[in-house]
Amino acid sequence: MTRLPRIEVKRKRNISRLRQTQGCLTDCVAYILNVHPARVPYFVYPRKDWCRRLKRYFHRRGFCVRWRMCARIPRRGTYIVSGNSLRWKTAAHVVVYRNGRLAYDPQYPSKWSEKRVTHRLVMVQAV
Repeated sequence: MTRLPRIEVKRKRNISRLRQTQGCLTDCVAYILNVHPARVPYFVYPRKDWCRRLKRYFHRRGFCVRWRMCARIPRRGTYIVSGNSLRWKTAAHVVVYRNGRLAYDPQYPSKWSEKRVTHRLVMVQAV
């Protein structure tokens, strides 16, 4: 019995569906920059180099950004804050904090709590 050659099929992802279920970073960036979420790229697919794409997007808009570890929410300023996702164990969830209070949660209600905070995105105007 002869075997047929195996054909590799590259799967295409439905990006619009992924944006609805896993696009919290895209939505938070749109909220911070005051643009429509459809005009912001879906950074986390493909997973390789997603942080580089995020930094490049902010750099084109005049910001330098860095992820910093933090245990508590800063009381002043506006930040995108990241923490572990309750829905997906290998992923993170991001929200926007302004002056120490939750300003925007793209997947509300997501049961977000300040105990889940691990990182924040620090944005500085580029010179």
